[in-house]
Amino acid sequence: MTADTPPAGLLAGRRVVVVGGASGIGLATVHAAAAAGAAVAVLDADGDGAAGAADAARRTGASASARRVDVTVETEVAAALDDVAAEWGGIDAVLHVAGVMRGQGLDVREVTAELWAQVIAVNLTGPFLVAKHAVRHLTPGAGVLVLVGSRAGVQNGSGSVPYGASKGGLHGLALTLDRQLRPQGIRVHTLCPGDIDTPLMRRSLDEARTNGTDAGRVAEIEAALGRPEDVASALVLLASPVSDGVVGTVHTR
Repeated sequence: MTADTPPAGLLAGRRVVVVGGASGIGLATVHAAAAAGAAVAVLDADGDGAAGAADAARRTGASASARRVDVTVETEVAAALDDVAAEWGGIDAVLHVAGVMRGQGLDVREVTAELWAQVIAVNLTGPFLVAKHAVRHLTPGAGVLVLVGSRAGVQNGSGSVPYGASKGGLHGLALTLDRQLRPQGIRVHTLCPGDIDTPLMRRSLDEARTNGTDAGRVAEIEAALGRPEDVASALVLLASPVSDGVVGTVHTR
């Protein structure tokens, strides 16, 4: 076991859904959850990527399945979670990692209503739909829902107006859900990482350069990027019973 690997058996017997598990933090979370003993369902708009992540988990001996899901389409979200729950007899934890980063470096006067709506649909409406339909299946008294947000919109601003707004809204959504669901024995968290070295982040930094962000500032961010595996470890810990005493928002580097 390395420093970034959760203990084997930490999620033994737990049925975990990773939404956005095809790449980046989500993919690292699929690997970490499988290594910790969970049965893992990978949901992602990238169906091939989700299938590949599930195949990799199965090669380590874990139970895993994959489904292509657009988190902005309620019927797809509901059907996927219903299928997973039927296959496994319930769900113990849902880890929502899916998101988009667009509009980096754009002045607010340059942000179109269409771009705003696209980001809000994936980053805020998507988590709402996942939460809405996950709650029907999460184990009473032991269920966990974690929405991955960001420091952007919570502790500081963002280089993207719609991204910062969406992550601030997601944080408020999780706080409200925790107030509703904790009395039912369902624990809700927002996990707020810093800047993490993922394909999504790399594309966003390229967009920032194109949109005129100072090259020195972009280089500074690149040099300080964190690792997806560290965030995945925190997600696995939150999904496990050892975190039953943890409440509210959790921050990572």
